Amino acid sequence: MINNSLDLRRIILWLTAILLLVLLSCLLLRNPVLRLLAASKINHFNSVYNARLNIDKARFEGVSTIFLTGISLIPAQGDSLLKIDTLIVSVDPWKLLAGRLNITFVEIRNLYLIVNRKDSLTNYSFLFRSKRSSLHDSILPGQQQRDSALNSQHTDYSEAANRIFRWVFDKIPAEMDVSNLNIRSITNSHTVNVHLDRLLIKERSFSTTIRIREDTMQSGWKAEGQLDSRNRYAEVALSSADHKKVSIPYIGFKWDAGICFDSLKLSVSAGRFRDEEESIKGSFAFTGLQVFHEKIAADTVNFQKLGVDYLINFETDAIELDSATRVTFNDLDFHPYLRYRPGLPKQITLRINKPIFPACQLFSSLPGGLFINLRGIETSGELSFHLDFYVDLSQPDSLKFEMELKRQQFRVLSYGKGDLLKLDSSFIYTAFEEDEPVRTFQVGPENPNFRKISQISHFLQYAVMTSEDGGFYQHRGFLPEAFRDAIIADIKEGRFVRGGSTISMQLVKNVFLSRSKTVARKLEEALIVWLIENQQISSKERMYEVYLNIIEWGPLIYGANEASRFYFNKDASKLTLAEAIFMASIIPRPKWFKYNFDENGHLRASLADYYRLVSTKMLGKGWITQQDFDRLVPDVELKGPARSFLLSLHR
Repeated sequence: MINNSLDLRRIILWLTAILLLVLLSCLLLRNPVLRLLAASKINHFNSVYNARLNIDKARFEGVSTIFLTGISLIPAQGDSLLKIDTLIVSVDPWKLLAGRLNITFVEIRNLYLIVNRKDSLTNYSFLFRSKRSSLHDSILPGQQQRDSALNSQHTDYSEAANRIFRWVFDKIPAEMDVSNLNIRSITNSHTVNVHLDRLLIKERSFSTTIRIREDTMQSGWKAEGQLDSRNRYAEVALSSADHKKVSIPYIGFKWDAGICFDSLKLSVSAGRFRDEEESIKGSFAFTGLQVFHEKIAADTVNFQKLGVDYLINFETDAIELDSATRVTFNDLDFHPYLRYRPGLPKQITLRINKPIFPACQLFSSLPGGLFINLRGIETSGELSFHLDFYVDLSQPDSLKFEMELKRQQFRVLSYGKGDLLKLDSSFIYTAFEEDEPVRTFQVGPENPNFRKISQISHFLQYAVMTSEDGGFYQHRGFLPEAFRDAIIADIKEGRFVRGGSTISMQLVKNVFLSRSKTVARKLEEALIVWLIENQQISSKERMYEVYLNIIEWGPLIYGANEASRFYFNKDASKLTLAEAIFMASIIPRPKWFKYNFDENGHLRASLADYYRLVSTKMLGKGWITQQDFDRLVPDVELKGPARSFLLSLHR
C-alpha cells in the first residue's frame, strides 16, 4: 500500500515537472513562435490579397498580452490604407484554452485610416476580394459538393444569432485606451475627416469627443455610454459638443440627403428573453430629428421626438419583431408586429392594432414638413387603427390585407391653414408635368369648357368608373380589395405594375398635392381622402364632377369637354358608348393616345379585348342596355384636332 502511494507521488511529481518544463519552454519561446506565426500569417495575407501588410515588431508582454508596433497596410496598387504606431491586445487565457478569443484590453496609439476613392479606383476594394474564389480551382469536386450541401441546409436563425452575439461581444474589451485616432474618407474631391483625441473605456464606461470636418464644415460630437461584454449590453448617447445639431456627414454628398438631430440615445442587449429563443432588445430615441431627401418629402421633415423600444426574436426558421415593440413619434405611439420567414416558402406578416385614442394625438403628431395641407388642423373625438397583412410569396393569391381607420364622435373643429373646403366652390387649378406647371385654368362655370356632372355623357361617366374605380359611389375613398389585387400583381411580376388608387385618391393627388412621388405625399393623400370622405366635405357627385373636369386626356388636354372637342369635335354630353370607352382607355397614359391608332386612323385590333371587358362590366351593372352592348363596335372616328395631329405623325 505504501509502495503504491510512493509510486503515485512520483508520477504526480514527474507530471508536474513536465508541465512546468512545458510552460517554461512556452514562456521562453513565446516571442520567437509569435514572430514566426505573425510572419506566416502576414505572408499568406499579402499573397491572397495582393497587398503589403507589415508589422515592425511583435512580442508578448506577460502571458496573454501581445505588443505590436509599426503596423501598416498598403494595397499593391493604391495609396496607404492603414497605419498604427502601437497596438496592445490582452485576451482571457482561460477562454482561449476553451477555443474562444475573448479580448479583455486594447490600447491603440496613433491610428491613421485613409479611405480613398477616385471614380472606380479605391485603396480598399482588395479587402473584399474573396479568398475562397482565389482558391476555387484547387478545390476538389467532392469538396465542392460537400460545401454546396452545407450551404443548402436550413439556417437556424436562433443559433446563428447566438454565435454572432457571442462573437461580437467577445471582441468588445472590458477596458480600452485609444489615443490620436484619425479617419479620412476621400471621394474624388470630397473629404471627410474624423479625429478623436482619446477614447478611454474603464469599468465598462466611456466618454469622448469626436471632431468631424467635412470639406470646410466643422462640428464636434460628444459620445458617452457603457459597453458590457459579460452581460452582452451596450449603450451609447450622442449629442453636440459645440451647441449645434449633430449632422451626419457624407450622406449629403452621396445621396443628396440630410440627417441631423439634437441627441440620440441607443441601447442593445442580447440574450434569451422569451423561452429558449435568442433575442435582442433595446431602444433608440432621437430629439430634434430633421430628415431631408427628395424621395421622402419636398421640405425638411421635423420630429420633436422619435423613438423605438424594440424586441427582436430569432426563431429557428424566422425573425420576429415582437409586439412588445413600441414606436413613438411626438404625441403618438403604437405597437407593430412583424414576422419574416426567409426560407421556403418565404412569408411576411405585419400587424398594427392601435386601440381607441384621442384624435388630436394623431394630428398634433404629424411631423413638420409633412402634411402641408393639414397644418393647424384641430379635431375632437376618438380614432382607432387596424392593419393586418400576410403573404406567402410562393402563393401570392393567399395574400391577406385589411386596413381601417375608425372614428368615434370625430369632428374637425378647424382646418387650419389647409384649403380642403375648396372642392365645393370654383377654384384655380394648375396642372403639372415633371413638377413644372404647364396649364392653369378655372374649375367652375367661369370656364367655358367646364361641365356639370349632368352635362357629361352617362356613357363617359360609367366607362371611366368601370375602368378606374367601379365602386366609387359605394366606398369611402379606399378599396382594400383593390390594394390587395395590386400587391398580388406586383409580387407575381416582381416589379411595380399596378396601383390601387381610387378616383378619390386621384382627385386629392391632383387638386391638393405636388406631383413629386414621395412617401410623404402618399401618406398625406391617404389622410386627406379619409377626411374628405368621412367628413363629407364634398359630395360624391361634386368630387366626380371635379375629377372629370381636371384630369389629363391628351397632350395638354384637360377635362372631359376639352377632350371631347379635341378627339370628336363634339360636346361631352353627346359622346357615344364607343367614344366614351376610348376616352376611358387613355386616362392611364393620355399622351400615348396616338399609339392606339393604325396608319389609317382606326383603333388597333388589340383594343377589342378592352372594349369587350369594359362593356361587359357596364352591362352587368346595368349602366348600359343589351341593345347598347350588341351595337358596340370597337372603333371610333377622329374628327377634332386629334385627327390632324395623328395624320401629321404618319406623313
